Amino acid sequence: MPPLPPSLRAALAAALIASTLPACKHGADPDHLVAGAREYQRKGESKAAVIELKNALQHAPGHGAARMLLGDVYLDSGDVLSADKEFRRARELGAPAAEALPRLARTMLLQQQYEETLALMPAEGGAPELLALRGYALLGLHRRNEAAALFEQALSRQPGHVAALLGKARLALQVQDAAQAHAHVDAALAARPVDPDALRMKGDLLRMDGKLDQALARHLEIIKNLPGNLQARVDAAGIQIEAGRHAEAKAMLAAARKIAPGGLQVIYTQALLNFREKNLHGALEHLQLVLRAAPDHLPSLLLAGAVQYELNNGAQAEQYLGRFLQAEPGHLYAGKLMAGLALRAGKADEAIRLLAPLLEKHPDDVELLAAAGDAHMRARQFTRAAELLQRATELAPAKPALRAALGASHLGKGDGPRAIAELERALGMDAATPRAGPLLVLTHLRNGDHAKALAAVRTLEARGNNPAVQNLKGGVLLAQRDTEGARKAFEAALALEAGYLPALQNLAQLDTLARQPERARQRYEAALARDPRNGVLMTELARLATAQGRPAEAMAWLERASRQQPDALAPSLLLANYYLRAGERQKALTLAQKLHSAHPASAEALTVLAESQTASGDHEAALESHAALAAMQPESALAQMRLAGTLMGLNQRDEALAAVRKALELEPDLGVAQQTAVRLLTERRAWLEALEVARAAQRRHPDAGLGYKLEGEILMARGQAPQALKLFEQAYGREQSGPMAIAVHRALSATGRSGDAAQRIRQYLEYHPRDTPTRLYLASALSQARDYAGAVAQYERVVEADPEHVVALNDLAWASQQLKDKRALAYAERAYRLAPSNPAVADTLGGILLEQGQPERALPMLKKASDAAPRVGDIRFRYASALMRTGDRPAARRQFELLLADRDFPRQDEVKALLGGW
Repeated sequence: MPPLPPSLRAALAAALIASTLPACKHGADPDHLVAGAREYQRKGESKAAVIELKNALQHAPGHGAARMLLGDVYLDSGDVLSADKEFRRARELGAPAAEALPRLARTMLLQQQYEETLALMPAEGGAPELLALRGYALLGLHRRNEAAALFEQALSRQPGHVAALLGKARLALQVQDAAQAHAHVDAALAARPVDPDALRMKGDLLRMDGKLDQALARHLEIIKNLPGNLQARVDAAGIQIEAGRHAEAKAMLAAARKIAPGGLQVIYTQALLNFREKNLHGALEHLQLVLRAAPDHLPSLLLAGAVQYELNNGAQAEQYLGRFLQAEPGHLYAGKLMAGLALRAGKADEAIRLLAPLLEKHPDDVELLAAAGDAHMRARQFTRAAELLQRATELAPAKPALRAALGASHLGKGDGPRAIAELERALGMDAATPRAGPLLVLTHLRNGDHAKALAAVRTLEARGNNPAVQNLKGGVLLAQRDTEGARKAFEAALALEAGYLPALQNLAQLDTLARQPERARQRYEAALARDPRNGVLMTELARLATAQGRPAEAMAWLERASRQQPDALAPSLLLANYYLRAGERQKALTLAQKLHSAHPASAEALTVLAESQTASGDHEAALESHAALAAMQPESALAQMRLAGTLMGLNQRDEALAAVRKALELEPDLGVAQQTAVRLLTERRAWLEALEVARAAQRRHPDAGLGYKLEGEILMARGQAPQALKLFEQAYGREQSGPMAIAVHRALSATGRSGDAAQRIRQYLEYHPRDTPTRLYLASALSQARDYAGAVAQYERVVEADPEHVVALNDLAWASQQLKDKRALAYAERAYRLAPSNPAVADTLGGILLEQGQPERALPMLKKASDAAPRVGDIRFRYASALMRTGDRPAARRQFELLLADRDFPRQDEVKALLGGW
């Protein structure tokens, strides 16, 4: 642990807990008590010294020497606030300025009261001690030249003045001149060999040089001379922790606690010891004690960030580290941790951004080079990754993990031979290198050399069998189409470790491929019986249930996983998204709010909250969430597009366009941004700007269809369908996709060529029968043309391929009802079972029941739909009709009157006729 600099010591000392005052003796002579206190101080018995001095002051409150000595004892034991109070009282009682003023100045400097310290002491002249203290205050204000002049002035008046020499040493450290700093401290020690400040600074310098034993000796010398000096014991414990001498550190901290039982420096150092001993929860408990009393104590913020990082609590780690970096920007260790958090969250670009300035300042830091190489690999920037990792291996050629990472970077950029060479070197240095073996096997597989891949696996197997090796072997055998051999390898992995999830997942996948999903389910359930709190297994069971078309069972598994791991993001995010797909909007919103509260720094949690708010109709709240998400991810074009979508929902078109423009600045090729920009610009008839977006897309990617489609959309908006058709045909010629086929269909229909339009899109679907969105478009177009039989045929094709497709089932029910097909009700009921909270589905079922003469059954469905979608007039009309037909005319009238108040509702005359007939 590096020593606390004065600025941090001040923040810590300001929050120290005052010692409890014991009962006083009566009838004792104050001078005798003061003398006794001095003896206790010499022996390091601070508590006893305080008792004697408090007794003396009870008998003689104006005893200046007792006040001064009490301040000294407090200062030695780290209680700066109490020391400050006693020195001020001594000064008020007339203590000599030469004694009281320097002491008071020191306490003020420890509290970072730099301006107040300058005001306390004379600006001109004064004793060398006061000049040096003024210099320290100026250093605290970053006025280095003025501070240097005062240190020189003090030394000219008293050569060898310790405080001035230590001030010059601090100046030398600020310009990274360690040799000069050593020289000044040595000069101070030559003048006063037992000076505690000089000894401490020498210890700090030696510690910076990595000479821990010599550094410790200096702090132990302070303790020998001043047994009650708390700081020396804390510093000594820190060095012992750094040297791995934990038993000695524990003994040193025990002695420190006798001096200051509630000392925050002691508690912090105990937290550091817990951290080094991997007692992370113990470390966190001690750090919370410090931060409760001193919220801005920087070492505790940094250590808390490191602890939360190790506990894999990304949001909490980011909060602590962010606060630390605000005060200490560019800090190497904190920057590495922040980059590590970004990589864990899959934000490689963010990690690269964080690491770039650190690399400029520390170009030869091996750990930093390795982290940057990893970040560039994840961003698929393999050439840059290889450069960084090559540099790291040159600096640390004996580290096999770096060789493995370098091999991975060569693999990423397609240089197989170099990848294999580096990976084999890594394995030759240490067969246990985590990534080297699997990467070598995967490289051989990538090259299609299955025999070499299997040979590499067998080499790993011979060097030490484990479930990962068996799982890898199974993967190679699968590549060789040896399914039975692969199955045996995966089973061997599970025999070595019953809960080894990758092998379990692979076996379950083989079961599924063999059309034995029940066997896969039994595997997961058996593993869960052995580990009943495993949320990952529950999530896998949910995925399996989804694949088997059992949504209710999948949801139950996800709910159980979320309950089992309430603070884990992954299962709860899956569950929230599942709720949204199932139309369970309130459940999704409640869970999303809980997730965001627990993980305020998680973009994923904020995204699902915004989506839940949108689904629940709370667009203002969704806007706030999307704005926060865009601020959290300033380099994300998709975050800007989500914000734009919400703004469009609130009809804030100008603001939406601004967000889309920003998205295009960030990612010019983002198709959804290009399409939305053209849509918004054509709405405002900004034809030239819209055309520039389309033409830019054509210039950037002339072989893609999107740019031509966008220009066609502009022409369609201008009523120039024949010209638009030519561009849509160009787009389709470049990219035969559903959106292009739909565009051609629209243009042909607009030019009166409905038969050609239908023929073209049906022809496309013959070649792309699984393109569900395009088939749904055709079905909808046929419904609008009142070709309900044709629409039903298309919807049936969708439902045949996906029996759980809610939209298709719902629209199939409606189209079938138009044909008076008795199957309509069954389709609607199937859709409702899948999505009971979806207002459109409830409306369809209620409407069909109403038309089939079942108003009593229709009423609750239509009420539910109307409550969920109160602004949809057609739903309210059917609800009012159901009320009327069930005999509740007053309630029906209220609903009809609401429709009359809505001037945009197109069936006003029909409502008036109904009301007029009552």
